[in-house]
Amino acid sequence: MLVISIKRLMAIAAAAAAVTLAAAFSVRTAVRTFAPEAEEVKVPILMYHLVLEGSKGNKYIVSPADFESDLKYLRENGYTTVVMQDLIDHVYNGAELPEKPVVLTFDDGYYNNYVYVYPLLKKYDSRAVISIVGAYTDLYSKTPDTHVNYAHMSWANVKEISDSGYVEIQNHTYDLHSLDKGRSGSKRNSGESEQEYEKMLRADVGELQEECLEKLGKAPDTFTYPFGLVSKESLDIIKSLGFKASLSCEEGLNSLGDDPEQLYKLKRYIRTPSRSAADICSGI
Repeated sequence: MLVISIKRLMAIAAAAAAVTLAAAFSVRTAVRTFAPEAEEVKVPILMYHLVLEGSKGNKYIVSPADFESDLKYLRENGYTTVVMQDLIDHVYNGAELPEKPVVLTFDDGYYNNYVYVYPLLKKYDSRAVISIVGAYTDLYSKTPDTHVNYAHMSWANVKEISDSGYVEIQNHTYDLHSLDKGRSGSKRNSGESEQEYEKMLRADVGELQEECLEKLGKAPDTFTYPFGLVSKESLDIIKSLGFKASLSCEEGLNSLGDDPEQLYKLKRYIRTPSRSAADICSGI
């Protein structure tokens, strides 16, 4: 009887071990098979240029009242304004983004952004990205002119809004924001060698990087293509200059996961006088 009891106990122990092992294997298999992948975050980016009173018929100009209505709509509909650093931190470091992130971008660095946009950002506790053109910023720093219709911000203006935390400054080239100086923005010219193009782009974009580092204490991490004109050769160049993202003028919604390549040539919706943030966001 004692022998039978021992055998029985051994059998019971062996069966229990087998069940435990099978259960553990089953759990591991289930986790491996059914664990959901991290969801990509949808991020709309809005593109603005000038903000002026009483200007009609220009798709690049919206009124201060229109911009304020955008901020009201976004706040009332659960959106949170974020900047490029937030997107970069999300992709590279897994930092969480708010439930409904949105990026407000302003190209060229116009003085009217300082006069109208900056106070409204403070009023609504919102943030925006302004991509400046270095040559314009230098010009209006040396020859002060505060006409809201055409002037650009000085370095003193840029420094103030950058330090406030409401505005993030990014690079829109030093002096390639033109179509009439023998080049189309920062795009490679026909017949230009890759070496010549790289030397030109490095020199121009790098000049503004250095100025921002000197005057603002931080070099931009996002490159904004003038006129949205992109050459495939530019990607490796801007990466080597330290840019972790770039902004295009192509329209569409962005999806961001953990792939750094998703941060380049980000799409944007242009905000025109006839298409508000409500129109854009409700249609996504």
